[in-house]
Amino acid sequence: MLHLKKSIHAIVLIFAAGLITSAGLIGCSRVSVKQTVIANKVTLPAAKMKSSRKRNVRVVLAKSSKRITISSNRPMRVYDMRTKKKLGSIRLTSDAQIVIRDGRILMNGQFIASPKIRLVPEAKEWIQVKNRHYRGQIEIRINEEKGGLMVINYVPLEEYLYGVVPNEVPAKWPEEALKVQAVAARSFALYKMSGRAQQPYDLDATVNSQVYGGYDSEKLSTNRAVRDTLGQVMRFRGKIIAAFYHSNCGGHTANVQDVWGSEMAYLNGTACGFCDDGPHASWKMTIPRKELAARLRKRGTGVGAIESINLLGRDGSGRVLKVGVRHSKGKEIIAASAFRLMVGADQLKSTKFNFRDTGKNLTFWGKGWGHGVGMCQEGALGMAKSGFGYRDILRHFYPGADIGRCGN
Repeated sequence: MLHLKKSIHAIVLIFAAGLITSAGLIGCSRVSVKQTVIANKVTLPAAKMKSSRKRNVRVVLAKSSKRITISSNRPMRVYDMRTKKKLGSIRLTSDAQIVIRDGRILMNGQFIASPKIRLVPEAKEWIQVKNRHYRGQIEIRINEEKGGLMVINYVPLEEYLYGVVPNEVPAKWPEEALKVQAVAARSFALYKMSGRAQQPYDLDATVNSQVYGGYDSEKLSTNRAVRDTLGQVMRFRGKIIAAFYHSNCGGHTANVQDVWGSEMAYLNGTACGFCDDGPHASWKMTIPRKELAARLRKRGTGVGAIESINLLGRDGSGRVLKVGVRHSKGKEIIAASAFRLMVGADQLKSTKFNFRDTGKNLTFWGKGWGHGVGMCQEGALGMAKSGFGYRDILRHFYPGADIGRCGN
C-alpha cells in the first residue's frame, strides 16, 4: 500500500545515522525555528512562537537541483535573505525556470546577487514547485557543498501536517486512527526540529523524515483529524517524544534498545494483536545468492560468494538481532536492522523473519513491515475499528507517555 510504505524507512535511517539520543527530547517552549513572518511588513528573524498554528516547519523539497520549475497565479514578493530586504515582486508563469549558472541564481533571465532568496505569495495563494502546489513560502538557496539549488518550503506546522497524514495512512481510515497519525506525526516533527536552528532545514519531504505531498495531497478527512487534534503531542516526563511509527508490527512492537541501542522507556515493546489482519501482516521474498552478495557489497561489506547464513539471536518480540554471513572471504556479522536495509527494506520488510536456502536462491518470509518501534499503524487501525479512542491507542503504543498540548 502506497500510503503506509512511505513511512517505513524514515526512522531506520535516522537512527542508523546516530542522530537520536535521549538528550533530544524537547518541550514545546524550547523549540525555536528561524523563520520569516511576512504580513504587511517583514520581521526577521521571528520571535519564538508557542502556537503550533504559527510555528513554521522548514521542509526541504530539493537538495541540489540544477534547475527548478516554479510558478504562481499572482505576483509574489521576493526577499534577499542575506540582507533581509525586499527585492521586488514577480510573477512566474508555468514554464518559469530558476537555474544555477556560474555559481549564481538565475531567475527569469536575470541574475540574483544573493545566494538565498525567499518567494512569498499573497494570502491564501500557493506556489507550484515541480508540478506540486505548496502552502507557505519557498526559499531557494545555493547549496555550497553540492553546487545545486536547495528548495525549502516554509510552512506552518499544522498545514505541514495536512500534507503528511494522507501520505502516511489512507484518508479513508476511521476518524480515530487518523487522529492517532496526526498526533504522532506532529510529535515526530517537533522532536526532529529540536536543535536544527543552525541547519538549513528541519525535515525531508521523503521517507527520510515523513512523506509530505504539499497541498495537492490534502484530503478533507485527514485535514479534519489534524484540526481536531490541534497542538496535541505525545509527552514523556513533560517533553515531546520521538514518536516513531511503522506499518505493521507483526503482533508485537519492538523494544527500541534491541533495534537501535537507545534507551527510551516509552518505546519499549508492547503486545499489539490488532494488526493480524492487516495487508502487511506477512510477506515473502526470494533472492538469488549472487544478488544478495552484490547488495551487501554495495552497502560497504567485503562479502564474497555467500556460503551460508545464520540467524544469531532474537529479541523478546521475535525479531532477529544479528545475521551471520559466511562467505568465500571470511565471515560477517551484521545487525539485523542494517542487514534489512542492505537487502532492501521494501523487500525484506521486517527483521521478524526466517529463511530457507534452496541452492541458487534464498527465500525469506516473515511478519510485519517496518522497524517495529513505536506505533503500529495497522494496529492503530484495528484498535479504532474495535472502538478504542485515539488517546487510548496512543497510550498503548507509547507506554508511559501521555497527550499534552503544544500551543493552541
